[in-house]
Amino acid sequence: MICKANNIISQNPIKHKSFFSKILHKISTLYERFVPSSVRNRRNVHLQKQPDVVIIASYIWAIQEGCRTASDIYRAIRHNLFPDNFPERSRFCRICQNLAQSIQYMSYFMVLELCQTCSFGLIDSFPCALCQPIRNLRATLLSDVANIGYNATKKIYYYGLKFSVLVSDNDFPIDYVVTPASVYDGDVALELLTNSPISLIYGDKGYVDKATKVELAQYGMTLISQLRKNMTGYSWFDNYRISRLRKPIETVFSSLEEFGIEFFTLSEHAGT
Repeated sequence: MICKANNIISQNPIKHKSFFSKILHKISTLYERFVPSSVRNRRNVHLQKQPDVVIIASYIWAIQEGCRTASDIYRAIRHNLFPDNFPERSRFCRICQNLAQSIQYMSYFMVLELCQTCSFGLIDSFPCALCQPIRNLRATLLSDVANIGYNATKKIYYYGLKFSVLVSDNDFPIDYVVTPASVYDGDVALELLTNSPISLIYGDKGYVDKATKVELAQYGMTLISQLRKNMTGYSWFDNYRISRLRKPIETVFSSLEEFGIEFFTLSEHAGT
């Protein structure tokens, strides 16, 4: 992580500031539209060295640039964006924690707005292994939430967690759930899709359970999945058609892996 942060510090500052300006413009628009005025005009907010939008945009910029730890994030911001006028590290961390609910507001309403133009959504999961398969039976990391599950793609058992995500047809992740590795995809679908803003969802063969589809229908949700060859109604063409729709979710998974999704999943459950 330190090497990555040092690489960021040594790069062209003009490029960094240009990218930061784009993020800041988007965050400023979302902040003004969706964050309550009681938060925007809270007591003593004018005394901060930098406004809320700059704090949020700086944090997102550092994540986008590959920083993964709090120290790397803060160091990259201070060296590349605000070397002289920025809150000290402890204050910066407290502000970020206090702004968590505001970020949730922005994310929630942005998703609702994006979903108005979506035709359908996609649901899928991928494994977050916490050790090599040879250590499955000996691993104890996050044992209160992690266990052994099966990776059907690689046809191996792994110890860890499962990350399930709902993605819109325009490549935007809408919601996610992190579960133990052994949890059945159909059970996760109920939790993930019950309050989905998109009513038509496509999934792979992991979401074939009829009971799950019937229960989702009661909430106005239609879950269409690929079928296995031994199932009634199986159609090679229908399976192929659904697989062709999967590009958005594969793009999101690829991006999340580049951002180090396993690291963030680990941090979330470790409470760091």
